Amino acid sequence: MNTTAGSDRIALLAFFISFTVLLANGRSIGSGDTHAVERTARALVERGTFVLPEDGVLDPFTRPVPGGRISIYPALPALLATPFFFMVGRFFDLNPSGLQVAGKLSAAFLAACAISLLARSFSRRASPSLALGSALLFGLGTSAYSTAQALWQHPAVLLFLVVGVSALERVEAATGPLRLRPALEAAFALSMAAASRPAVVPMCAVLLLFLLHRMSAHKGQLAAVACLPAAFVAFYNAVFFGAPWRFGPGLTGRFMDAFPGSIAGLLFSPARGLFVFTPIALLALWGLTSRARHCALARVLLAAAGAHLLFMATWNEWHGGESFGPRLLTDLLPALFFFLPEALAAWPAKGAVLGIISVAVQLLGGWTYDYRWERLHQRGRDFDAALWSWRDSPIAFAVREGVLIQGVPVVDGRRVRLRLHRSVSFGPDGSAIEATASGLRISGPGLLKDIRLERGARISSGWMILAHPGDALAFRTETEGPLSLRIVGSFGGGSFGGGSFGGGSVGGSSLPGTSHQGVLRIETRSLSTSVFDLTGDFDVPLTLQLAADDEVFVRAAAGELRLARLNVVGANIKP
Repeated sequence: MNTTAGSDRIALLAFFISFTVLLANGRSIGSGDTHAVERTARALVERGTFVLPEDGVLDPFTRPVPGGRISIYPALPALLATPFFFMVGRFFDLNPSGLQVAGKLSAAFLAACAISLLARSFSRRASPSLALGSALLFGLGTSAYSTAQALWQHPAVLLFLVVGVSALERVEAATGPLRLRPALEAAFALSMAAASRPAVVPMCAVLLLFLLHRMSAHKGQLAAVACLPAAFVAFYNAVFFGAPWRFGPGLTGRFMDAFPGSIAGLLFSPARGLFVFTPIALLALWGLTSRARHCALARVLLAAAGAHLLFMATWNEWHGGESFGPRLLTDLLPALFFFLPEALAAWPAKGAVLGIISVAVQLLGGWTYDYRWERLHQRGRDFDAALWSWRDSPIAFAVREGVLIQGVPVVDGRRVRLRLHRSVSFGPDGSAIEATASGLRISGPGLLKDIRLERGARISSGWMILAHPGDALAFRTETEGPLSLRIVGSFGGGSFGGGSFGGGSVGGSSLPGTSHQGVLRIETRSLSTSVFDLTGDFDVPLTLQLAADDEVFVRAAAGELRLARLNVVGANIKP
């Protein structure tokens, strides 16, 4: 048990530690969902409206309205983020990169506030170290971390739920008229959570019903307070979506197709399972169920978490789309983890092991995840099988590829961007890269490093397949000056014959009967580019001018590129 001053110190320490760690990877990990919310925050700052300007881009996360477009998602998270967008906009342009910076700062701040307030709540019934550790495990060892990497709706929901659940605890502890103030606070916070993300309405309804039952003498006041955020949402929906009860996302035909197997998926799937990505949740669940035997609040928190799990399981896209771990279960974490300090006190050794694993998994995602797993497994492939593959799970995939991504802010006048530095710390160096049935084979003198495939580039049938202009074979060399390469491959398949090359720099003749055409693009980080129009099989020698610590990207600007091997040739490169 701590004094008020002691609790405040713990809360402040939890905020600074979590905020620092959330920002430490230096990059935004967003999606189309987060981009729509970030654009709404920009519209509020720059134009004083929720309506986005019409840019002619077909965006599934927005809808046309008079005067522009509107995000299909609730406006409250964007509204909460406007102070950060205003602050960033004072110094930098809110271009796409500026939006990412502002969105990341906003999300990290909201999540850190939730962690801080939870630490303060824990400190009322646990030692300072236990309260701090439990709150940090909640924030850095769960999907609260991964969803704070861009402006998802979840950080706002977590903040309001932490406030609401903590207030419910104070309602249970207080007597007489002292219960009304925390009860009003709980009613408002739970309603704000539901207004931030409609998917949490079932969970919040369970908690509000419990509150009304406990405070039946004041249910009129509580209902009035809870109706304030609900009235805002109803008015917003009526204006932009045509009716108070109508929300932005389309819901027809999007429920029950995967149920009940989705329940197991949400909990145990190697690709999305809560207990796989967050093993400390096992101990949190034990603490909650143990407490529920003699605590009404624990019982209702358990019921609320179960309601959210079941509701998310009815959603056909229970896996949460492009995200790291069980994103759709993020919102139940405040309820599930509320009695984690008691569980850690009972099982300190097991808690330490499970906590370390949980934090390590989240940090792995923070420094490696870039949607490459989804591009290889979700788009046009057997995604259902991938969701249950331990060998190809996102965690195993990240460890196997070993690509670490560190963002570094780069400022040019009023323009700011997050430059991404990719490294393969434990990968082999070499001078020859070949595609084999078992993956990349790297051999020869260590002239190239940080060798990797990017975006949707993949190995198939002994080829490196680059089917999208963003796919790449990438590597780095510390040598400054000319780099002599030879690249062997094919557009559309072949058997390594001669090639027909454009641009006047390489020659050859096309294979008889070959009609597959494409454009090979070689880029360097220093912005020099070489482009070759190719037909069929090719064997391309070329020389690149490199800056110090430069990177090279081999891409297909058009067509499907199949690479067999790339190697450094000549004597221009020195180890």
